[in-house]
This record gives sequence, structure tokens and C-alpha cells, in this order.
Amino acid sequence: MVKRKCPACGSTDTVKLLYGMPNQEAYRDEQRREIVLGGCCISPNSPNRACKNCGQRFGGNNSELKNMCSFDFYVGGYFGTSYHVYIDGRREKKWLRYGQTSNGYNLLDLKNEIPSEYYAMEDVVLTEKELSNEQWYNLIDEIAACEVEYWNNNYFNSTILDGTQWHIEIGLPEGHEIYKSGSNEYPPAWKKFIEVLKKYVDERIG
Repeated sequence: MVKRKCPACGSTDTVKLLYGMPNQEAYRDEQRREIVLGGCCISPNSPNRACKNCGQRFGGNNSELKNMCSFDFYVGGYFGTSYHVYIDGRREKKWLRYGQTSNGYNLLDLKNEIPSEYYAMEDVVLTEKELSNEQWYNLIDEIAACEVEYWNNNYFNSTILDGTQWHIEIGLPEGHEIYKSGSNEYPPAWKKFIEVLKKYVDERIG
């Protein structure tokens, strides 16, 4: 049987999460590290797999990302080019804003109205396009397929100074959010995630 890969670390050393009151057989399976006991409380969003390598719990029938309200993405660094993407899915018209900056200028805020002077800056590229509702919901599905919610909160490579940093901020209902970030290190599904963005942004990212 092919085991599911952990979305946080990429390990295939993953096992089933068992919920409810365990019997003696379940306790034995846990001691043999063939399962992980998940406790008595279960919800539609409860994960169903656990990684024996990093401890991450993941999977399940429903993804929090299905309720995504906004999306904010950045990747870049002090040297080279930086890329920014922002979408406010709470509005009737869902505008995707894209920004590309160079020479270390990486503090571009696309959440608010873009100042007109930004468009005149030589080192700043700005585009804006409207996503249809179908495109917005397809984007949500494809980001959810990357299992972003189960990535580690932070990926950090201490052997590299400066380099490339990134963050993803996903707004959820009632003020909740999913925030992931990294410095010169990335989750296993990073390339897949970037390809999803390129498909909808239709611009260079990284």
C-alpha cells in the first residue's frame, strides 16, 4: 500500500489517525507505531493521517481553504526581484493584483489602493485583472490541493544569509487566517503551488 506523503516535510513515513475510545488492539498498534491515536473529539475538518517523521497531522474530508476570503503572497529578497500577489475574494468583483519589484524594493502593499506614483517607478511592475467567480473557486480548489494549511508555519535554512524569503497569508471567515513563511527553504509542494499561481496570475513568479 502506497503511503501518503506528508505535506509539511515530504516524508512517506505516515500512518492513520484513529479517533474514539481505543481498544487493546489499538493500544498495541500505537505502541508498534502503526497508528496514532487522535483522541475522542472529531469534526468534519479533523485530519486523518499523521507523520512519524515531523509529527504533522493532515488530511481529512474538508479543507479550511475552501472558505478562503483573501490571498496575499510574497516571494523575494533584498537582492534581485520580488513578486507580490493579492486577491480580495470578499468583494463582488475579485481583482487580482500583481506586483514585481527589483533592487531590494520589497515593501509593496497591494491590499490597499495602489498609489498612482507606483506606476511611474522604474523598478516596479504592476498589473491588475479581474477573476471570474469560476476562476476564483477553481483557484481555491487548486491551492487546497497543495495542502497549504498543513505546511509548517515556518521553513528556515540557517546556512544561508539573506537570499529569498516568502510568506502566504490566507484570510478566513471571522477574522481567522492561515499564515506560512520561509527563508531559503520551502515545503514539498512549493513548485506545484507556484505553478498554480502562474496559471491565474499569468505573470512571472520566481
